[in-house]
Amino acid sequence: MENNFEHRVRTGFEKQGFMSTIGAKIEEVQPGFCRIHLPFSERVAQQHGFFHGGVISAMADNAAGFAGYSLMSSDEQPLSVEFKINFLAPAKGKLLEARGKVLRSGRRLKHVNVEVFCLDNGIETLVAIALATIASSRSVKEIPG
Repeated sequence: MENNFEHRVRTGFEKQGFMSTIGAKIEEVQPGFCRIHLPFSERVAQQHGFFHGGVISAMADNAAGFAGYSLMSSDEQPLSVEFKINFLAPAKGKLLEARGKVLRSGRRLKHVNVEVFCLDNGIETLVAIALATIASSRSVKEIPG
């Protein structure tokens, strides 16, 4: 049985058209943690056959946002207010995995570290790291559905 925070996180993620369009899925949600997977396809590649940097950034942003969301009350929604990413290696592989972990959870702001890995034939390569600040907002609402 899902916890209330897990249900809210998964429901919110499913309402994101972009994540659905690229084929990303939440694999794990814990309090202060979110792991998202994306299989490789030409739709998410750049011209050299690697995962596109914009897709890597979107995955990192979502892992951060939903890790933060897992610690929010039911009347709050996550909004990214700051985001920095460093690309460390070409993202060549069969699967992209973004792991967001809340470093500090304040009343209004969550500071989240994200590591993005490329997995290929049992080998895990760290391809990007990100640091994000996620705000808890009571003024925005999820789209119905």
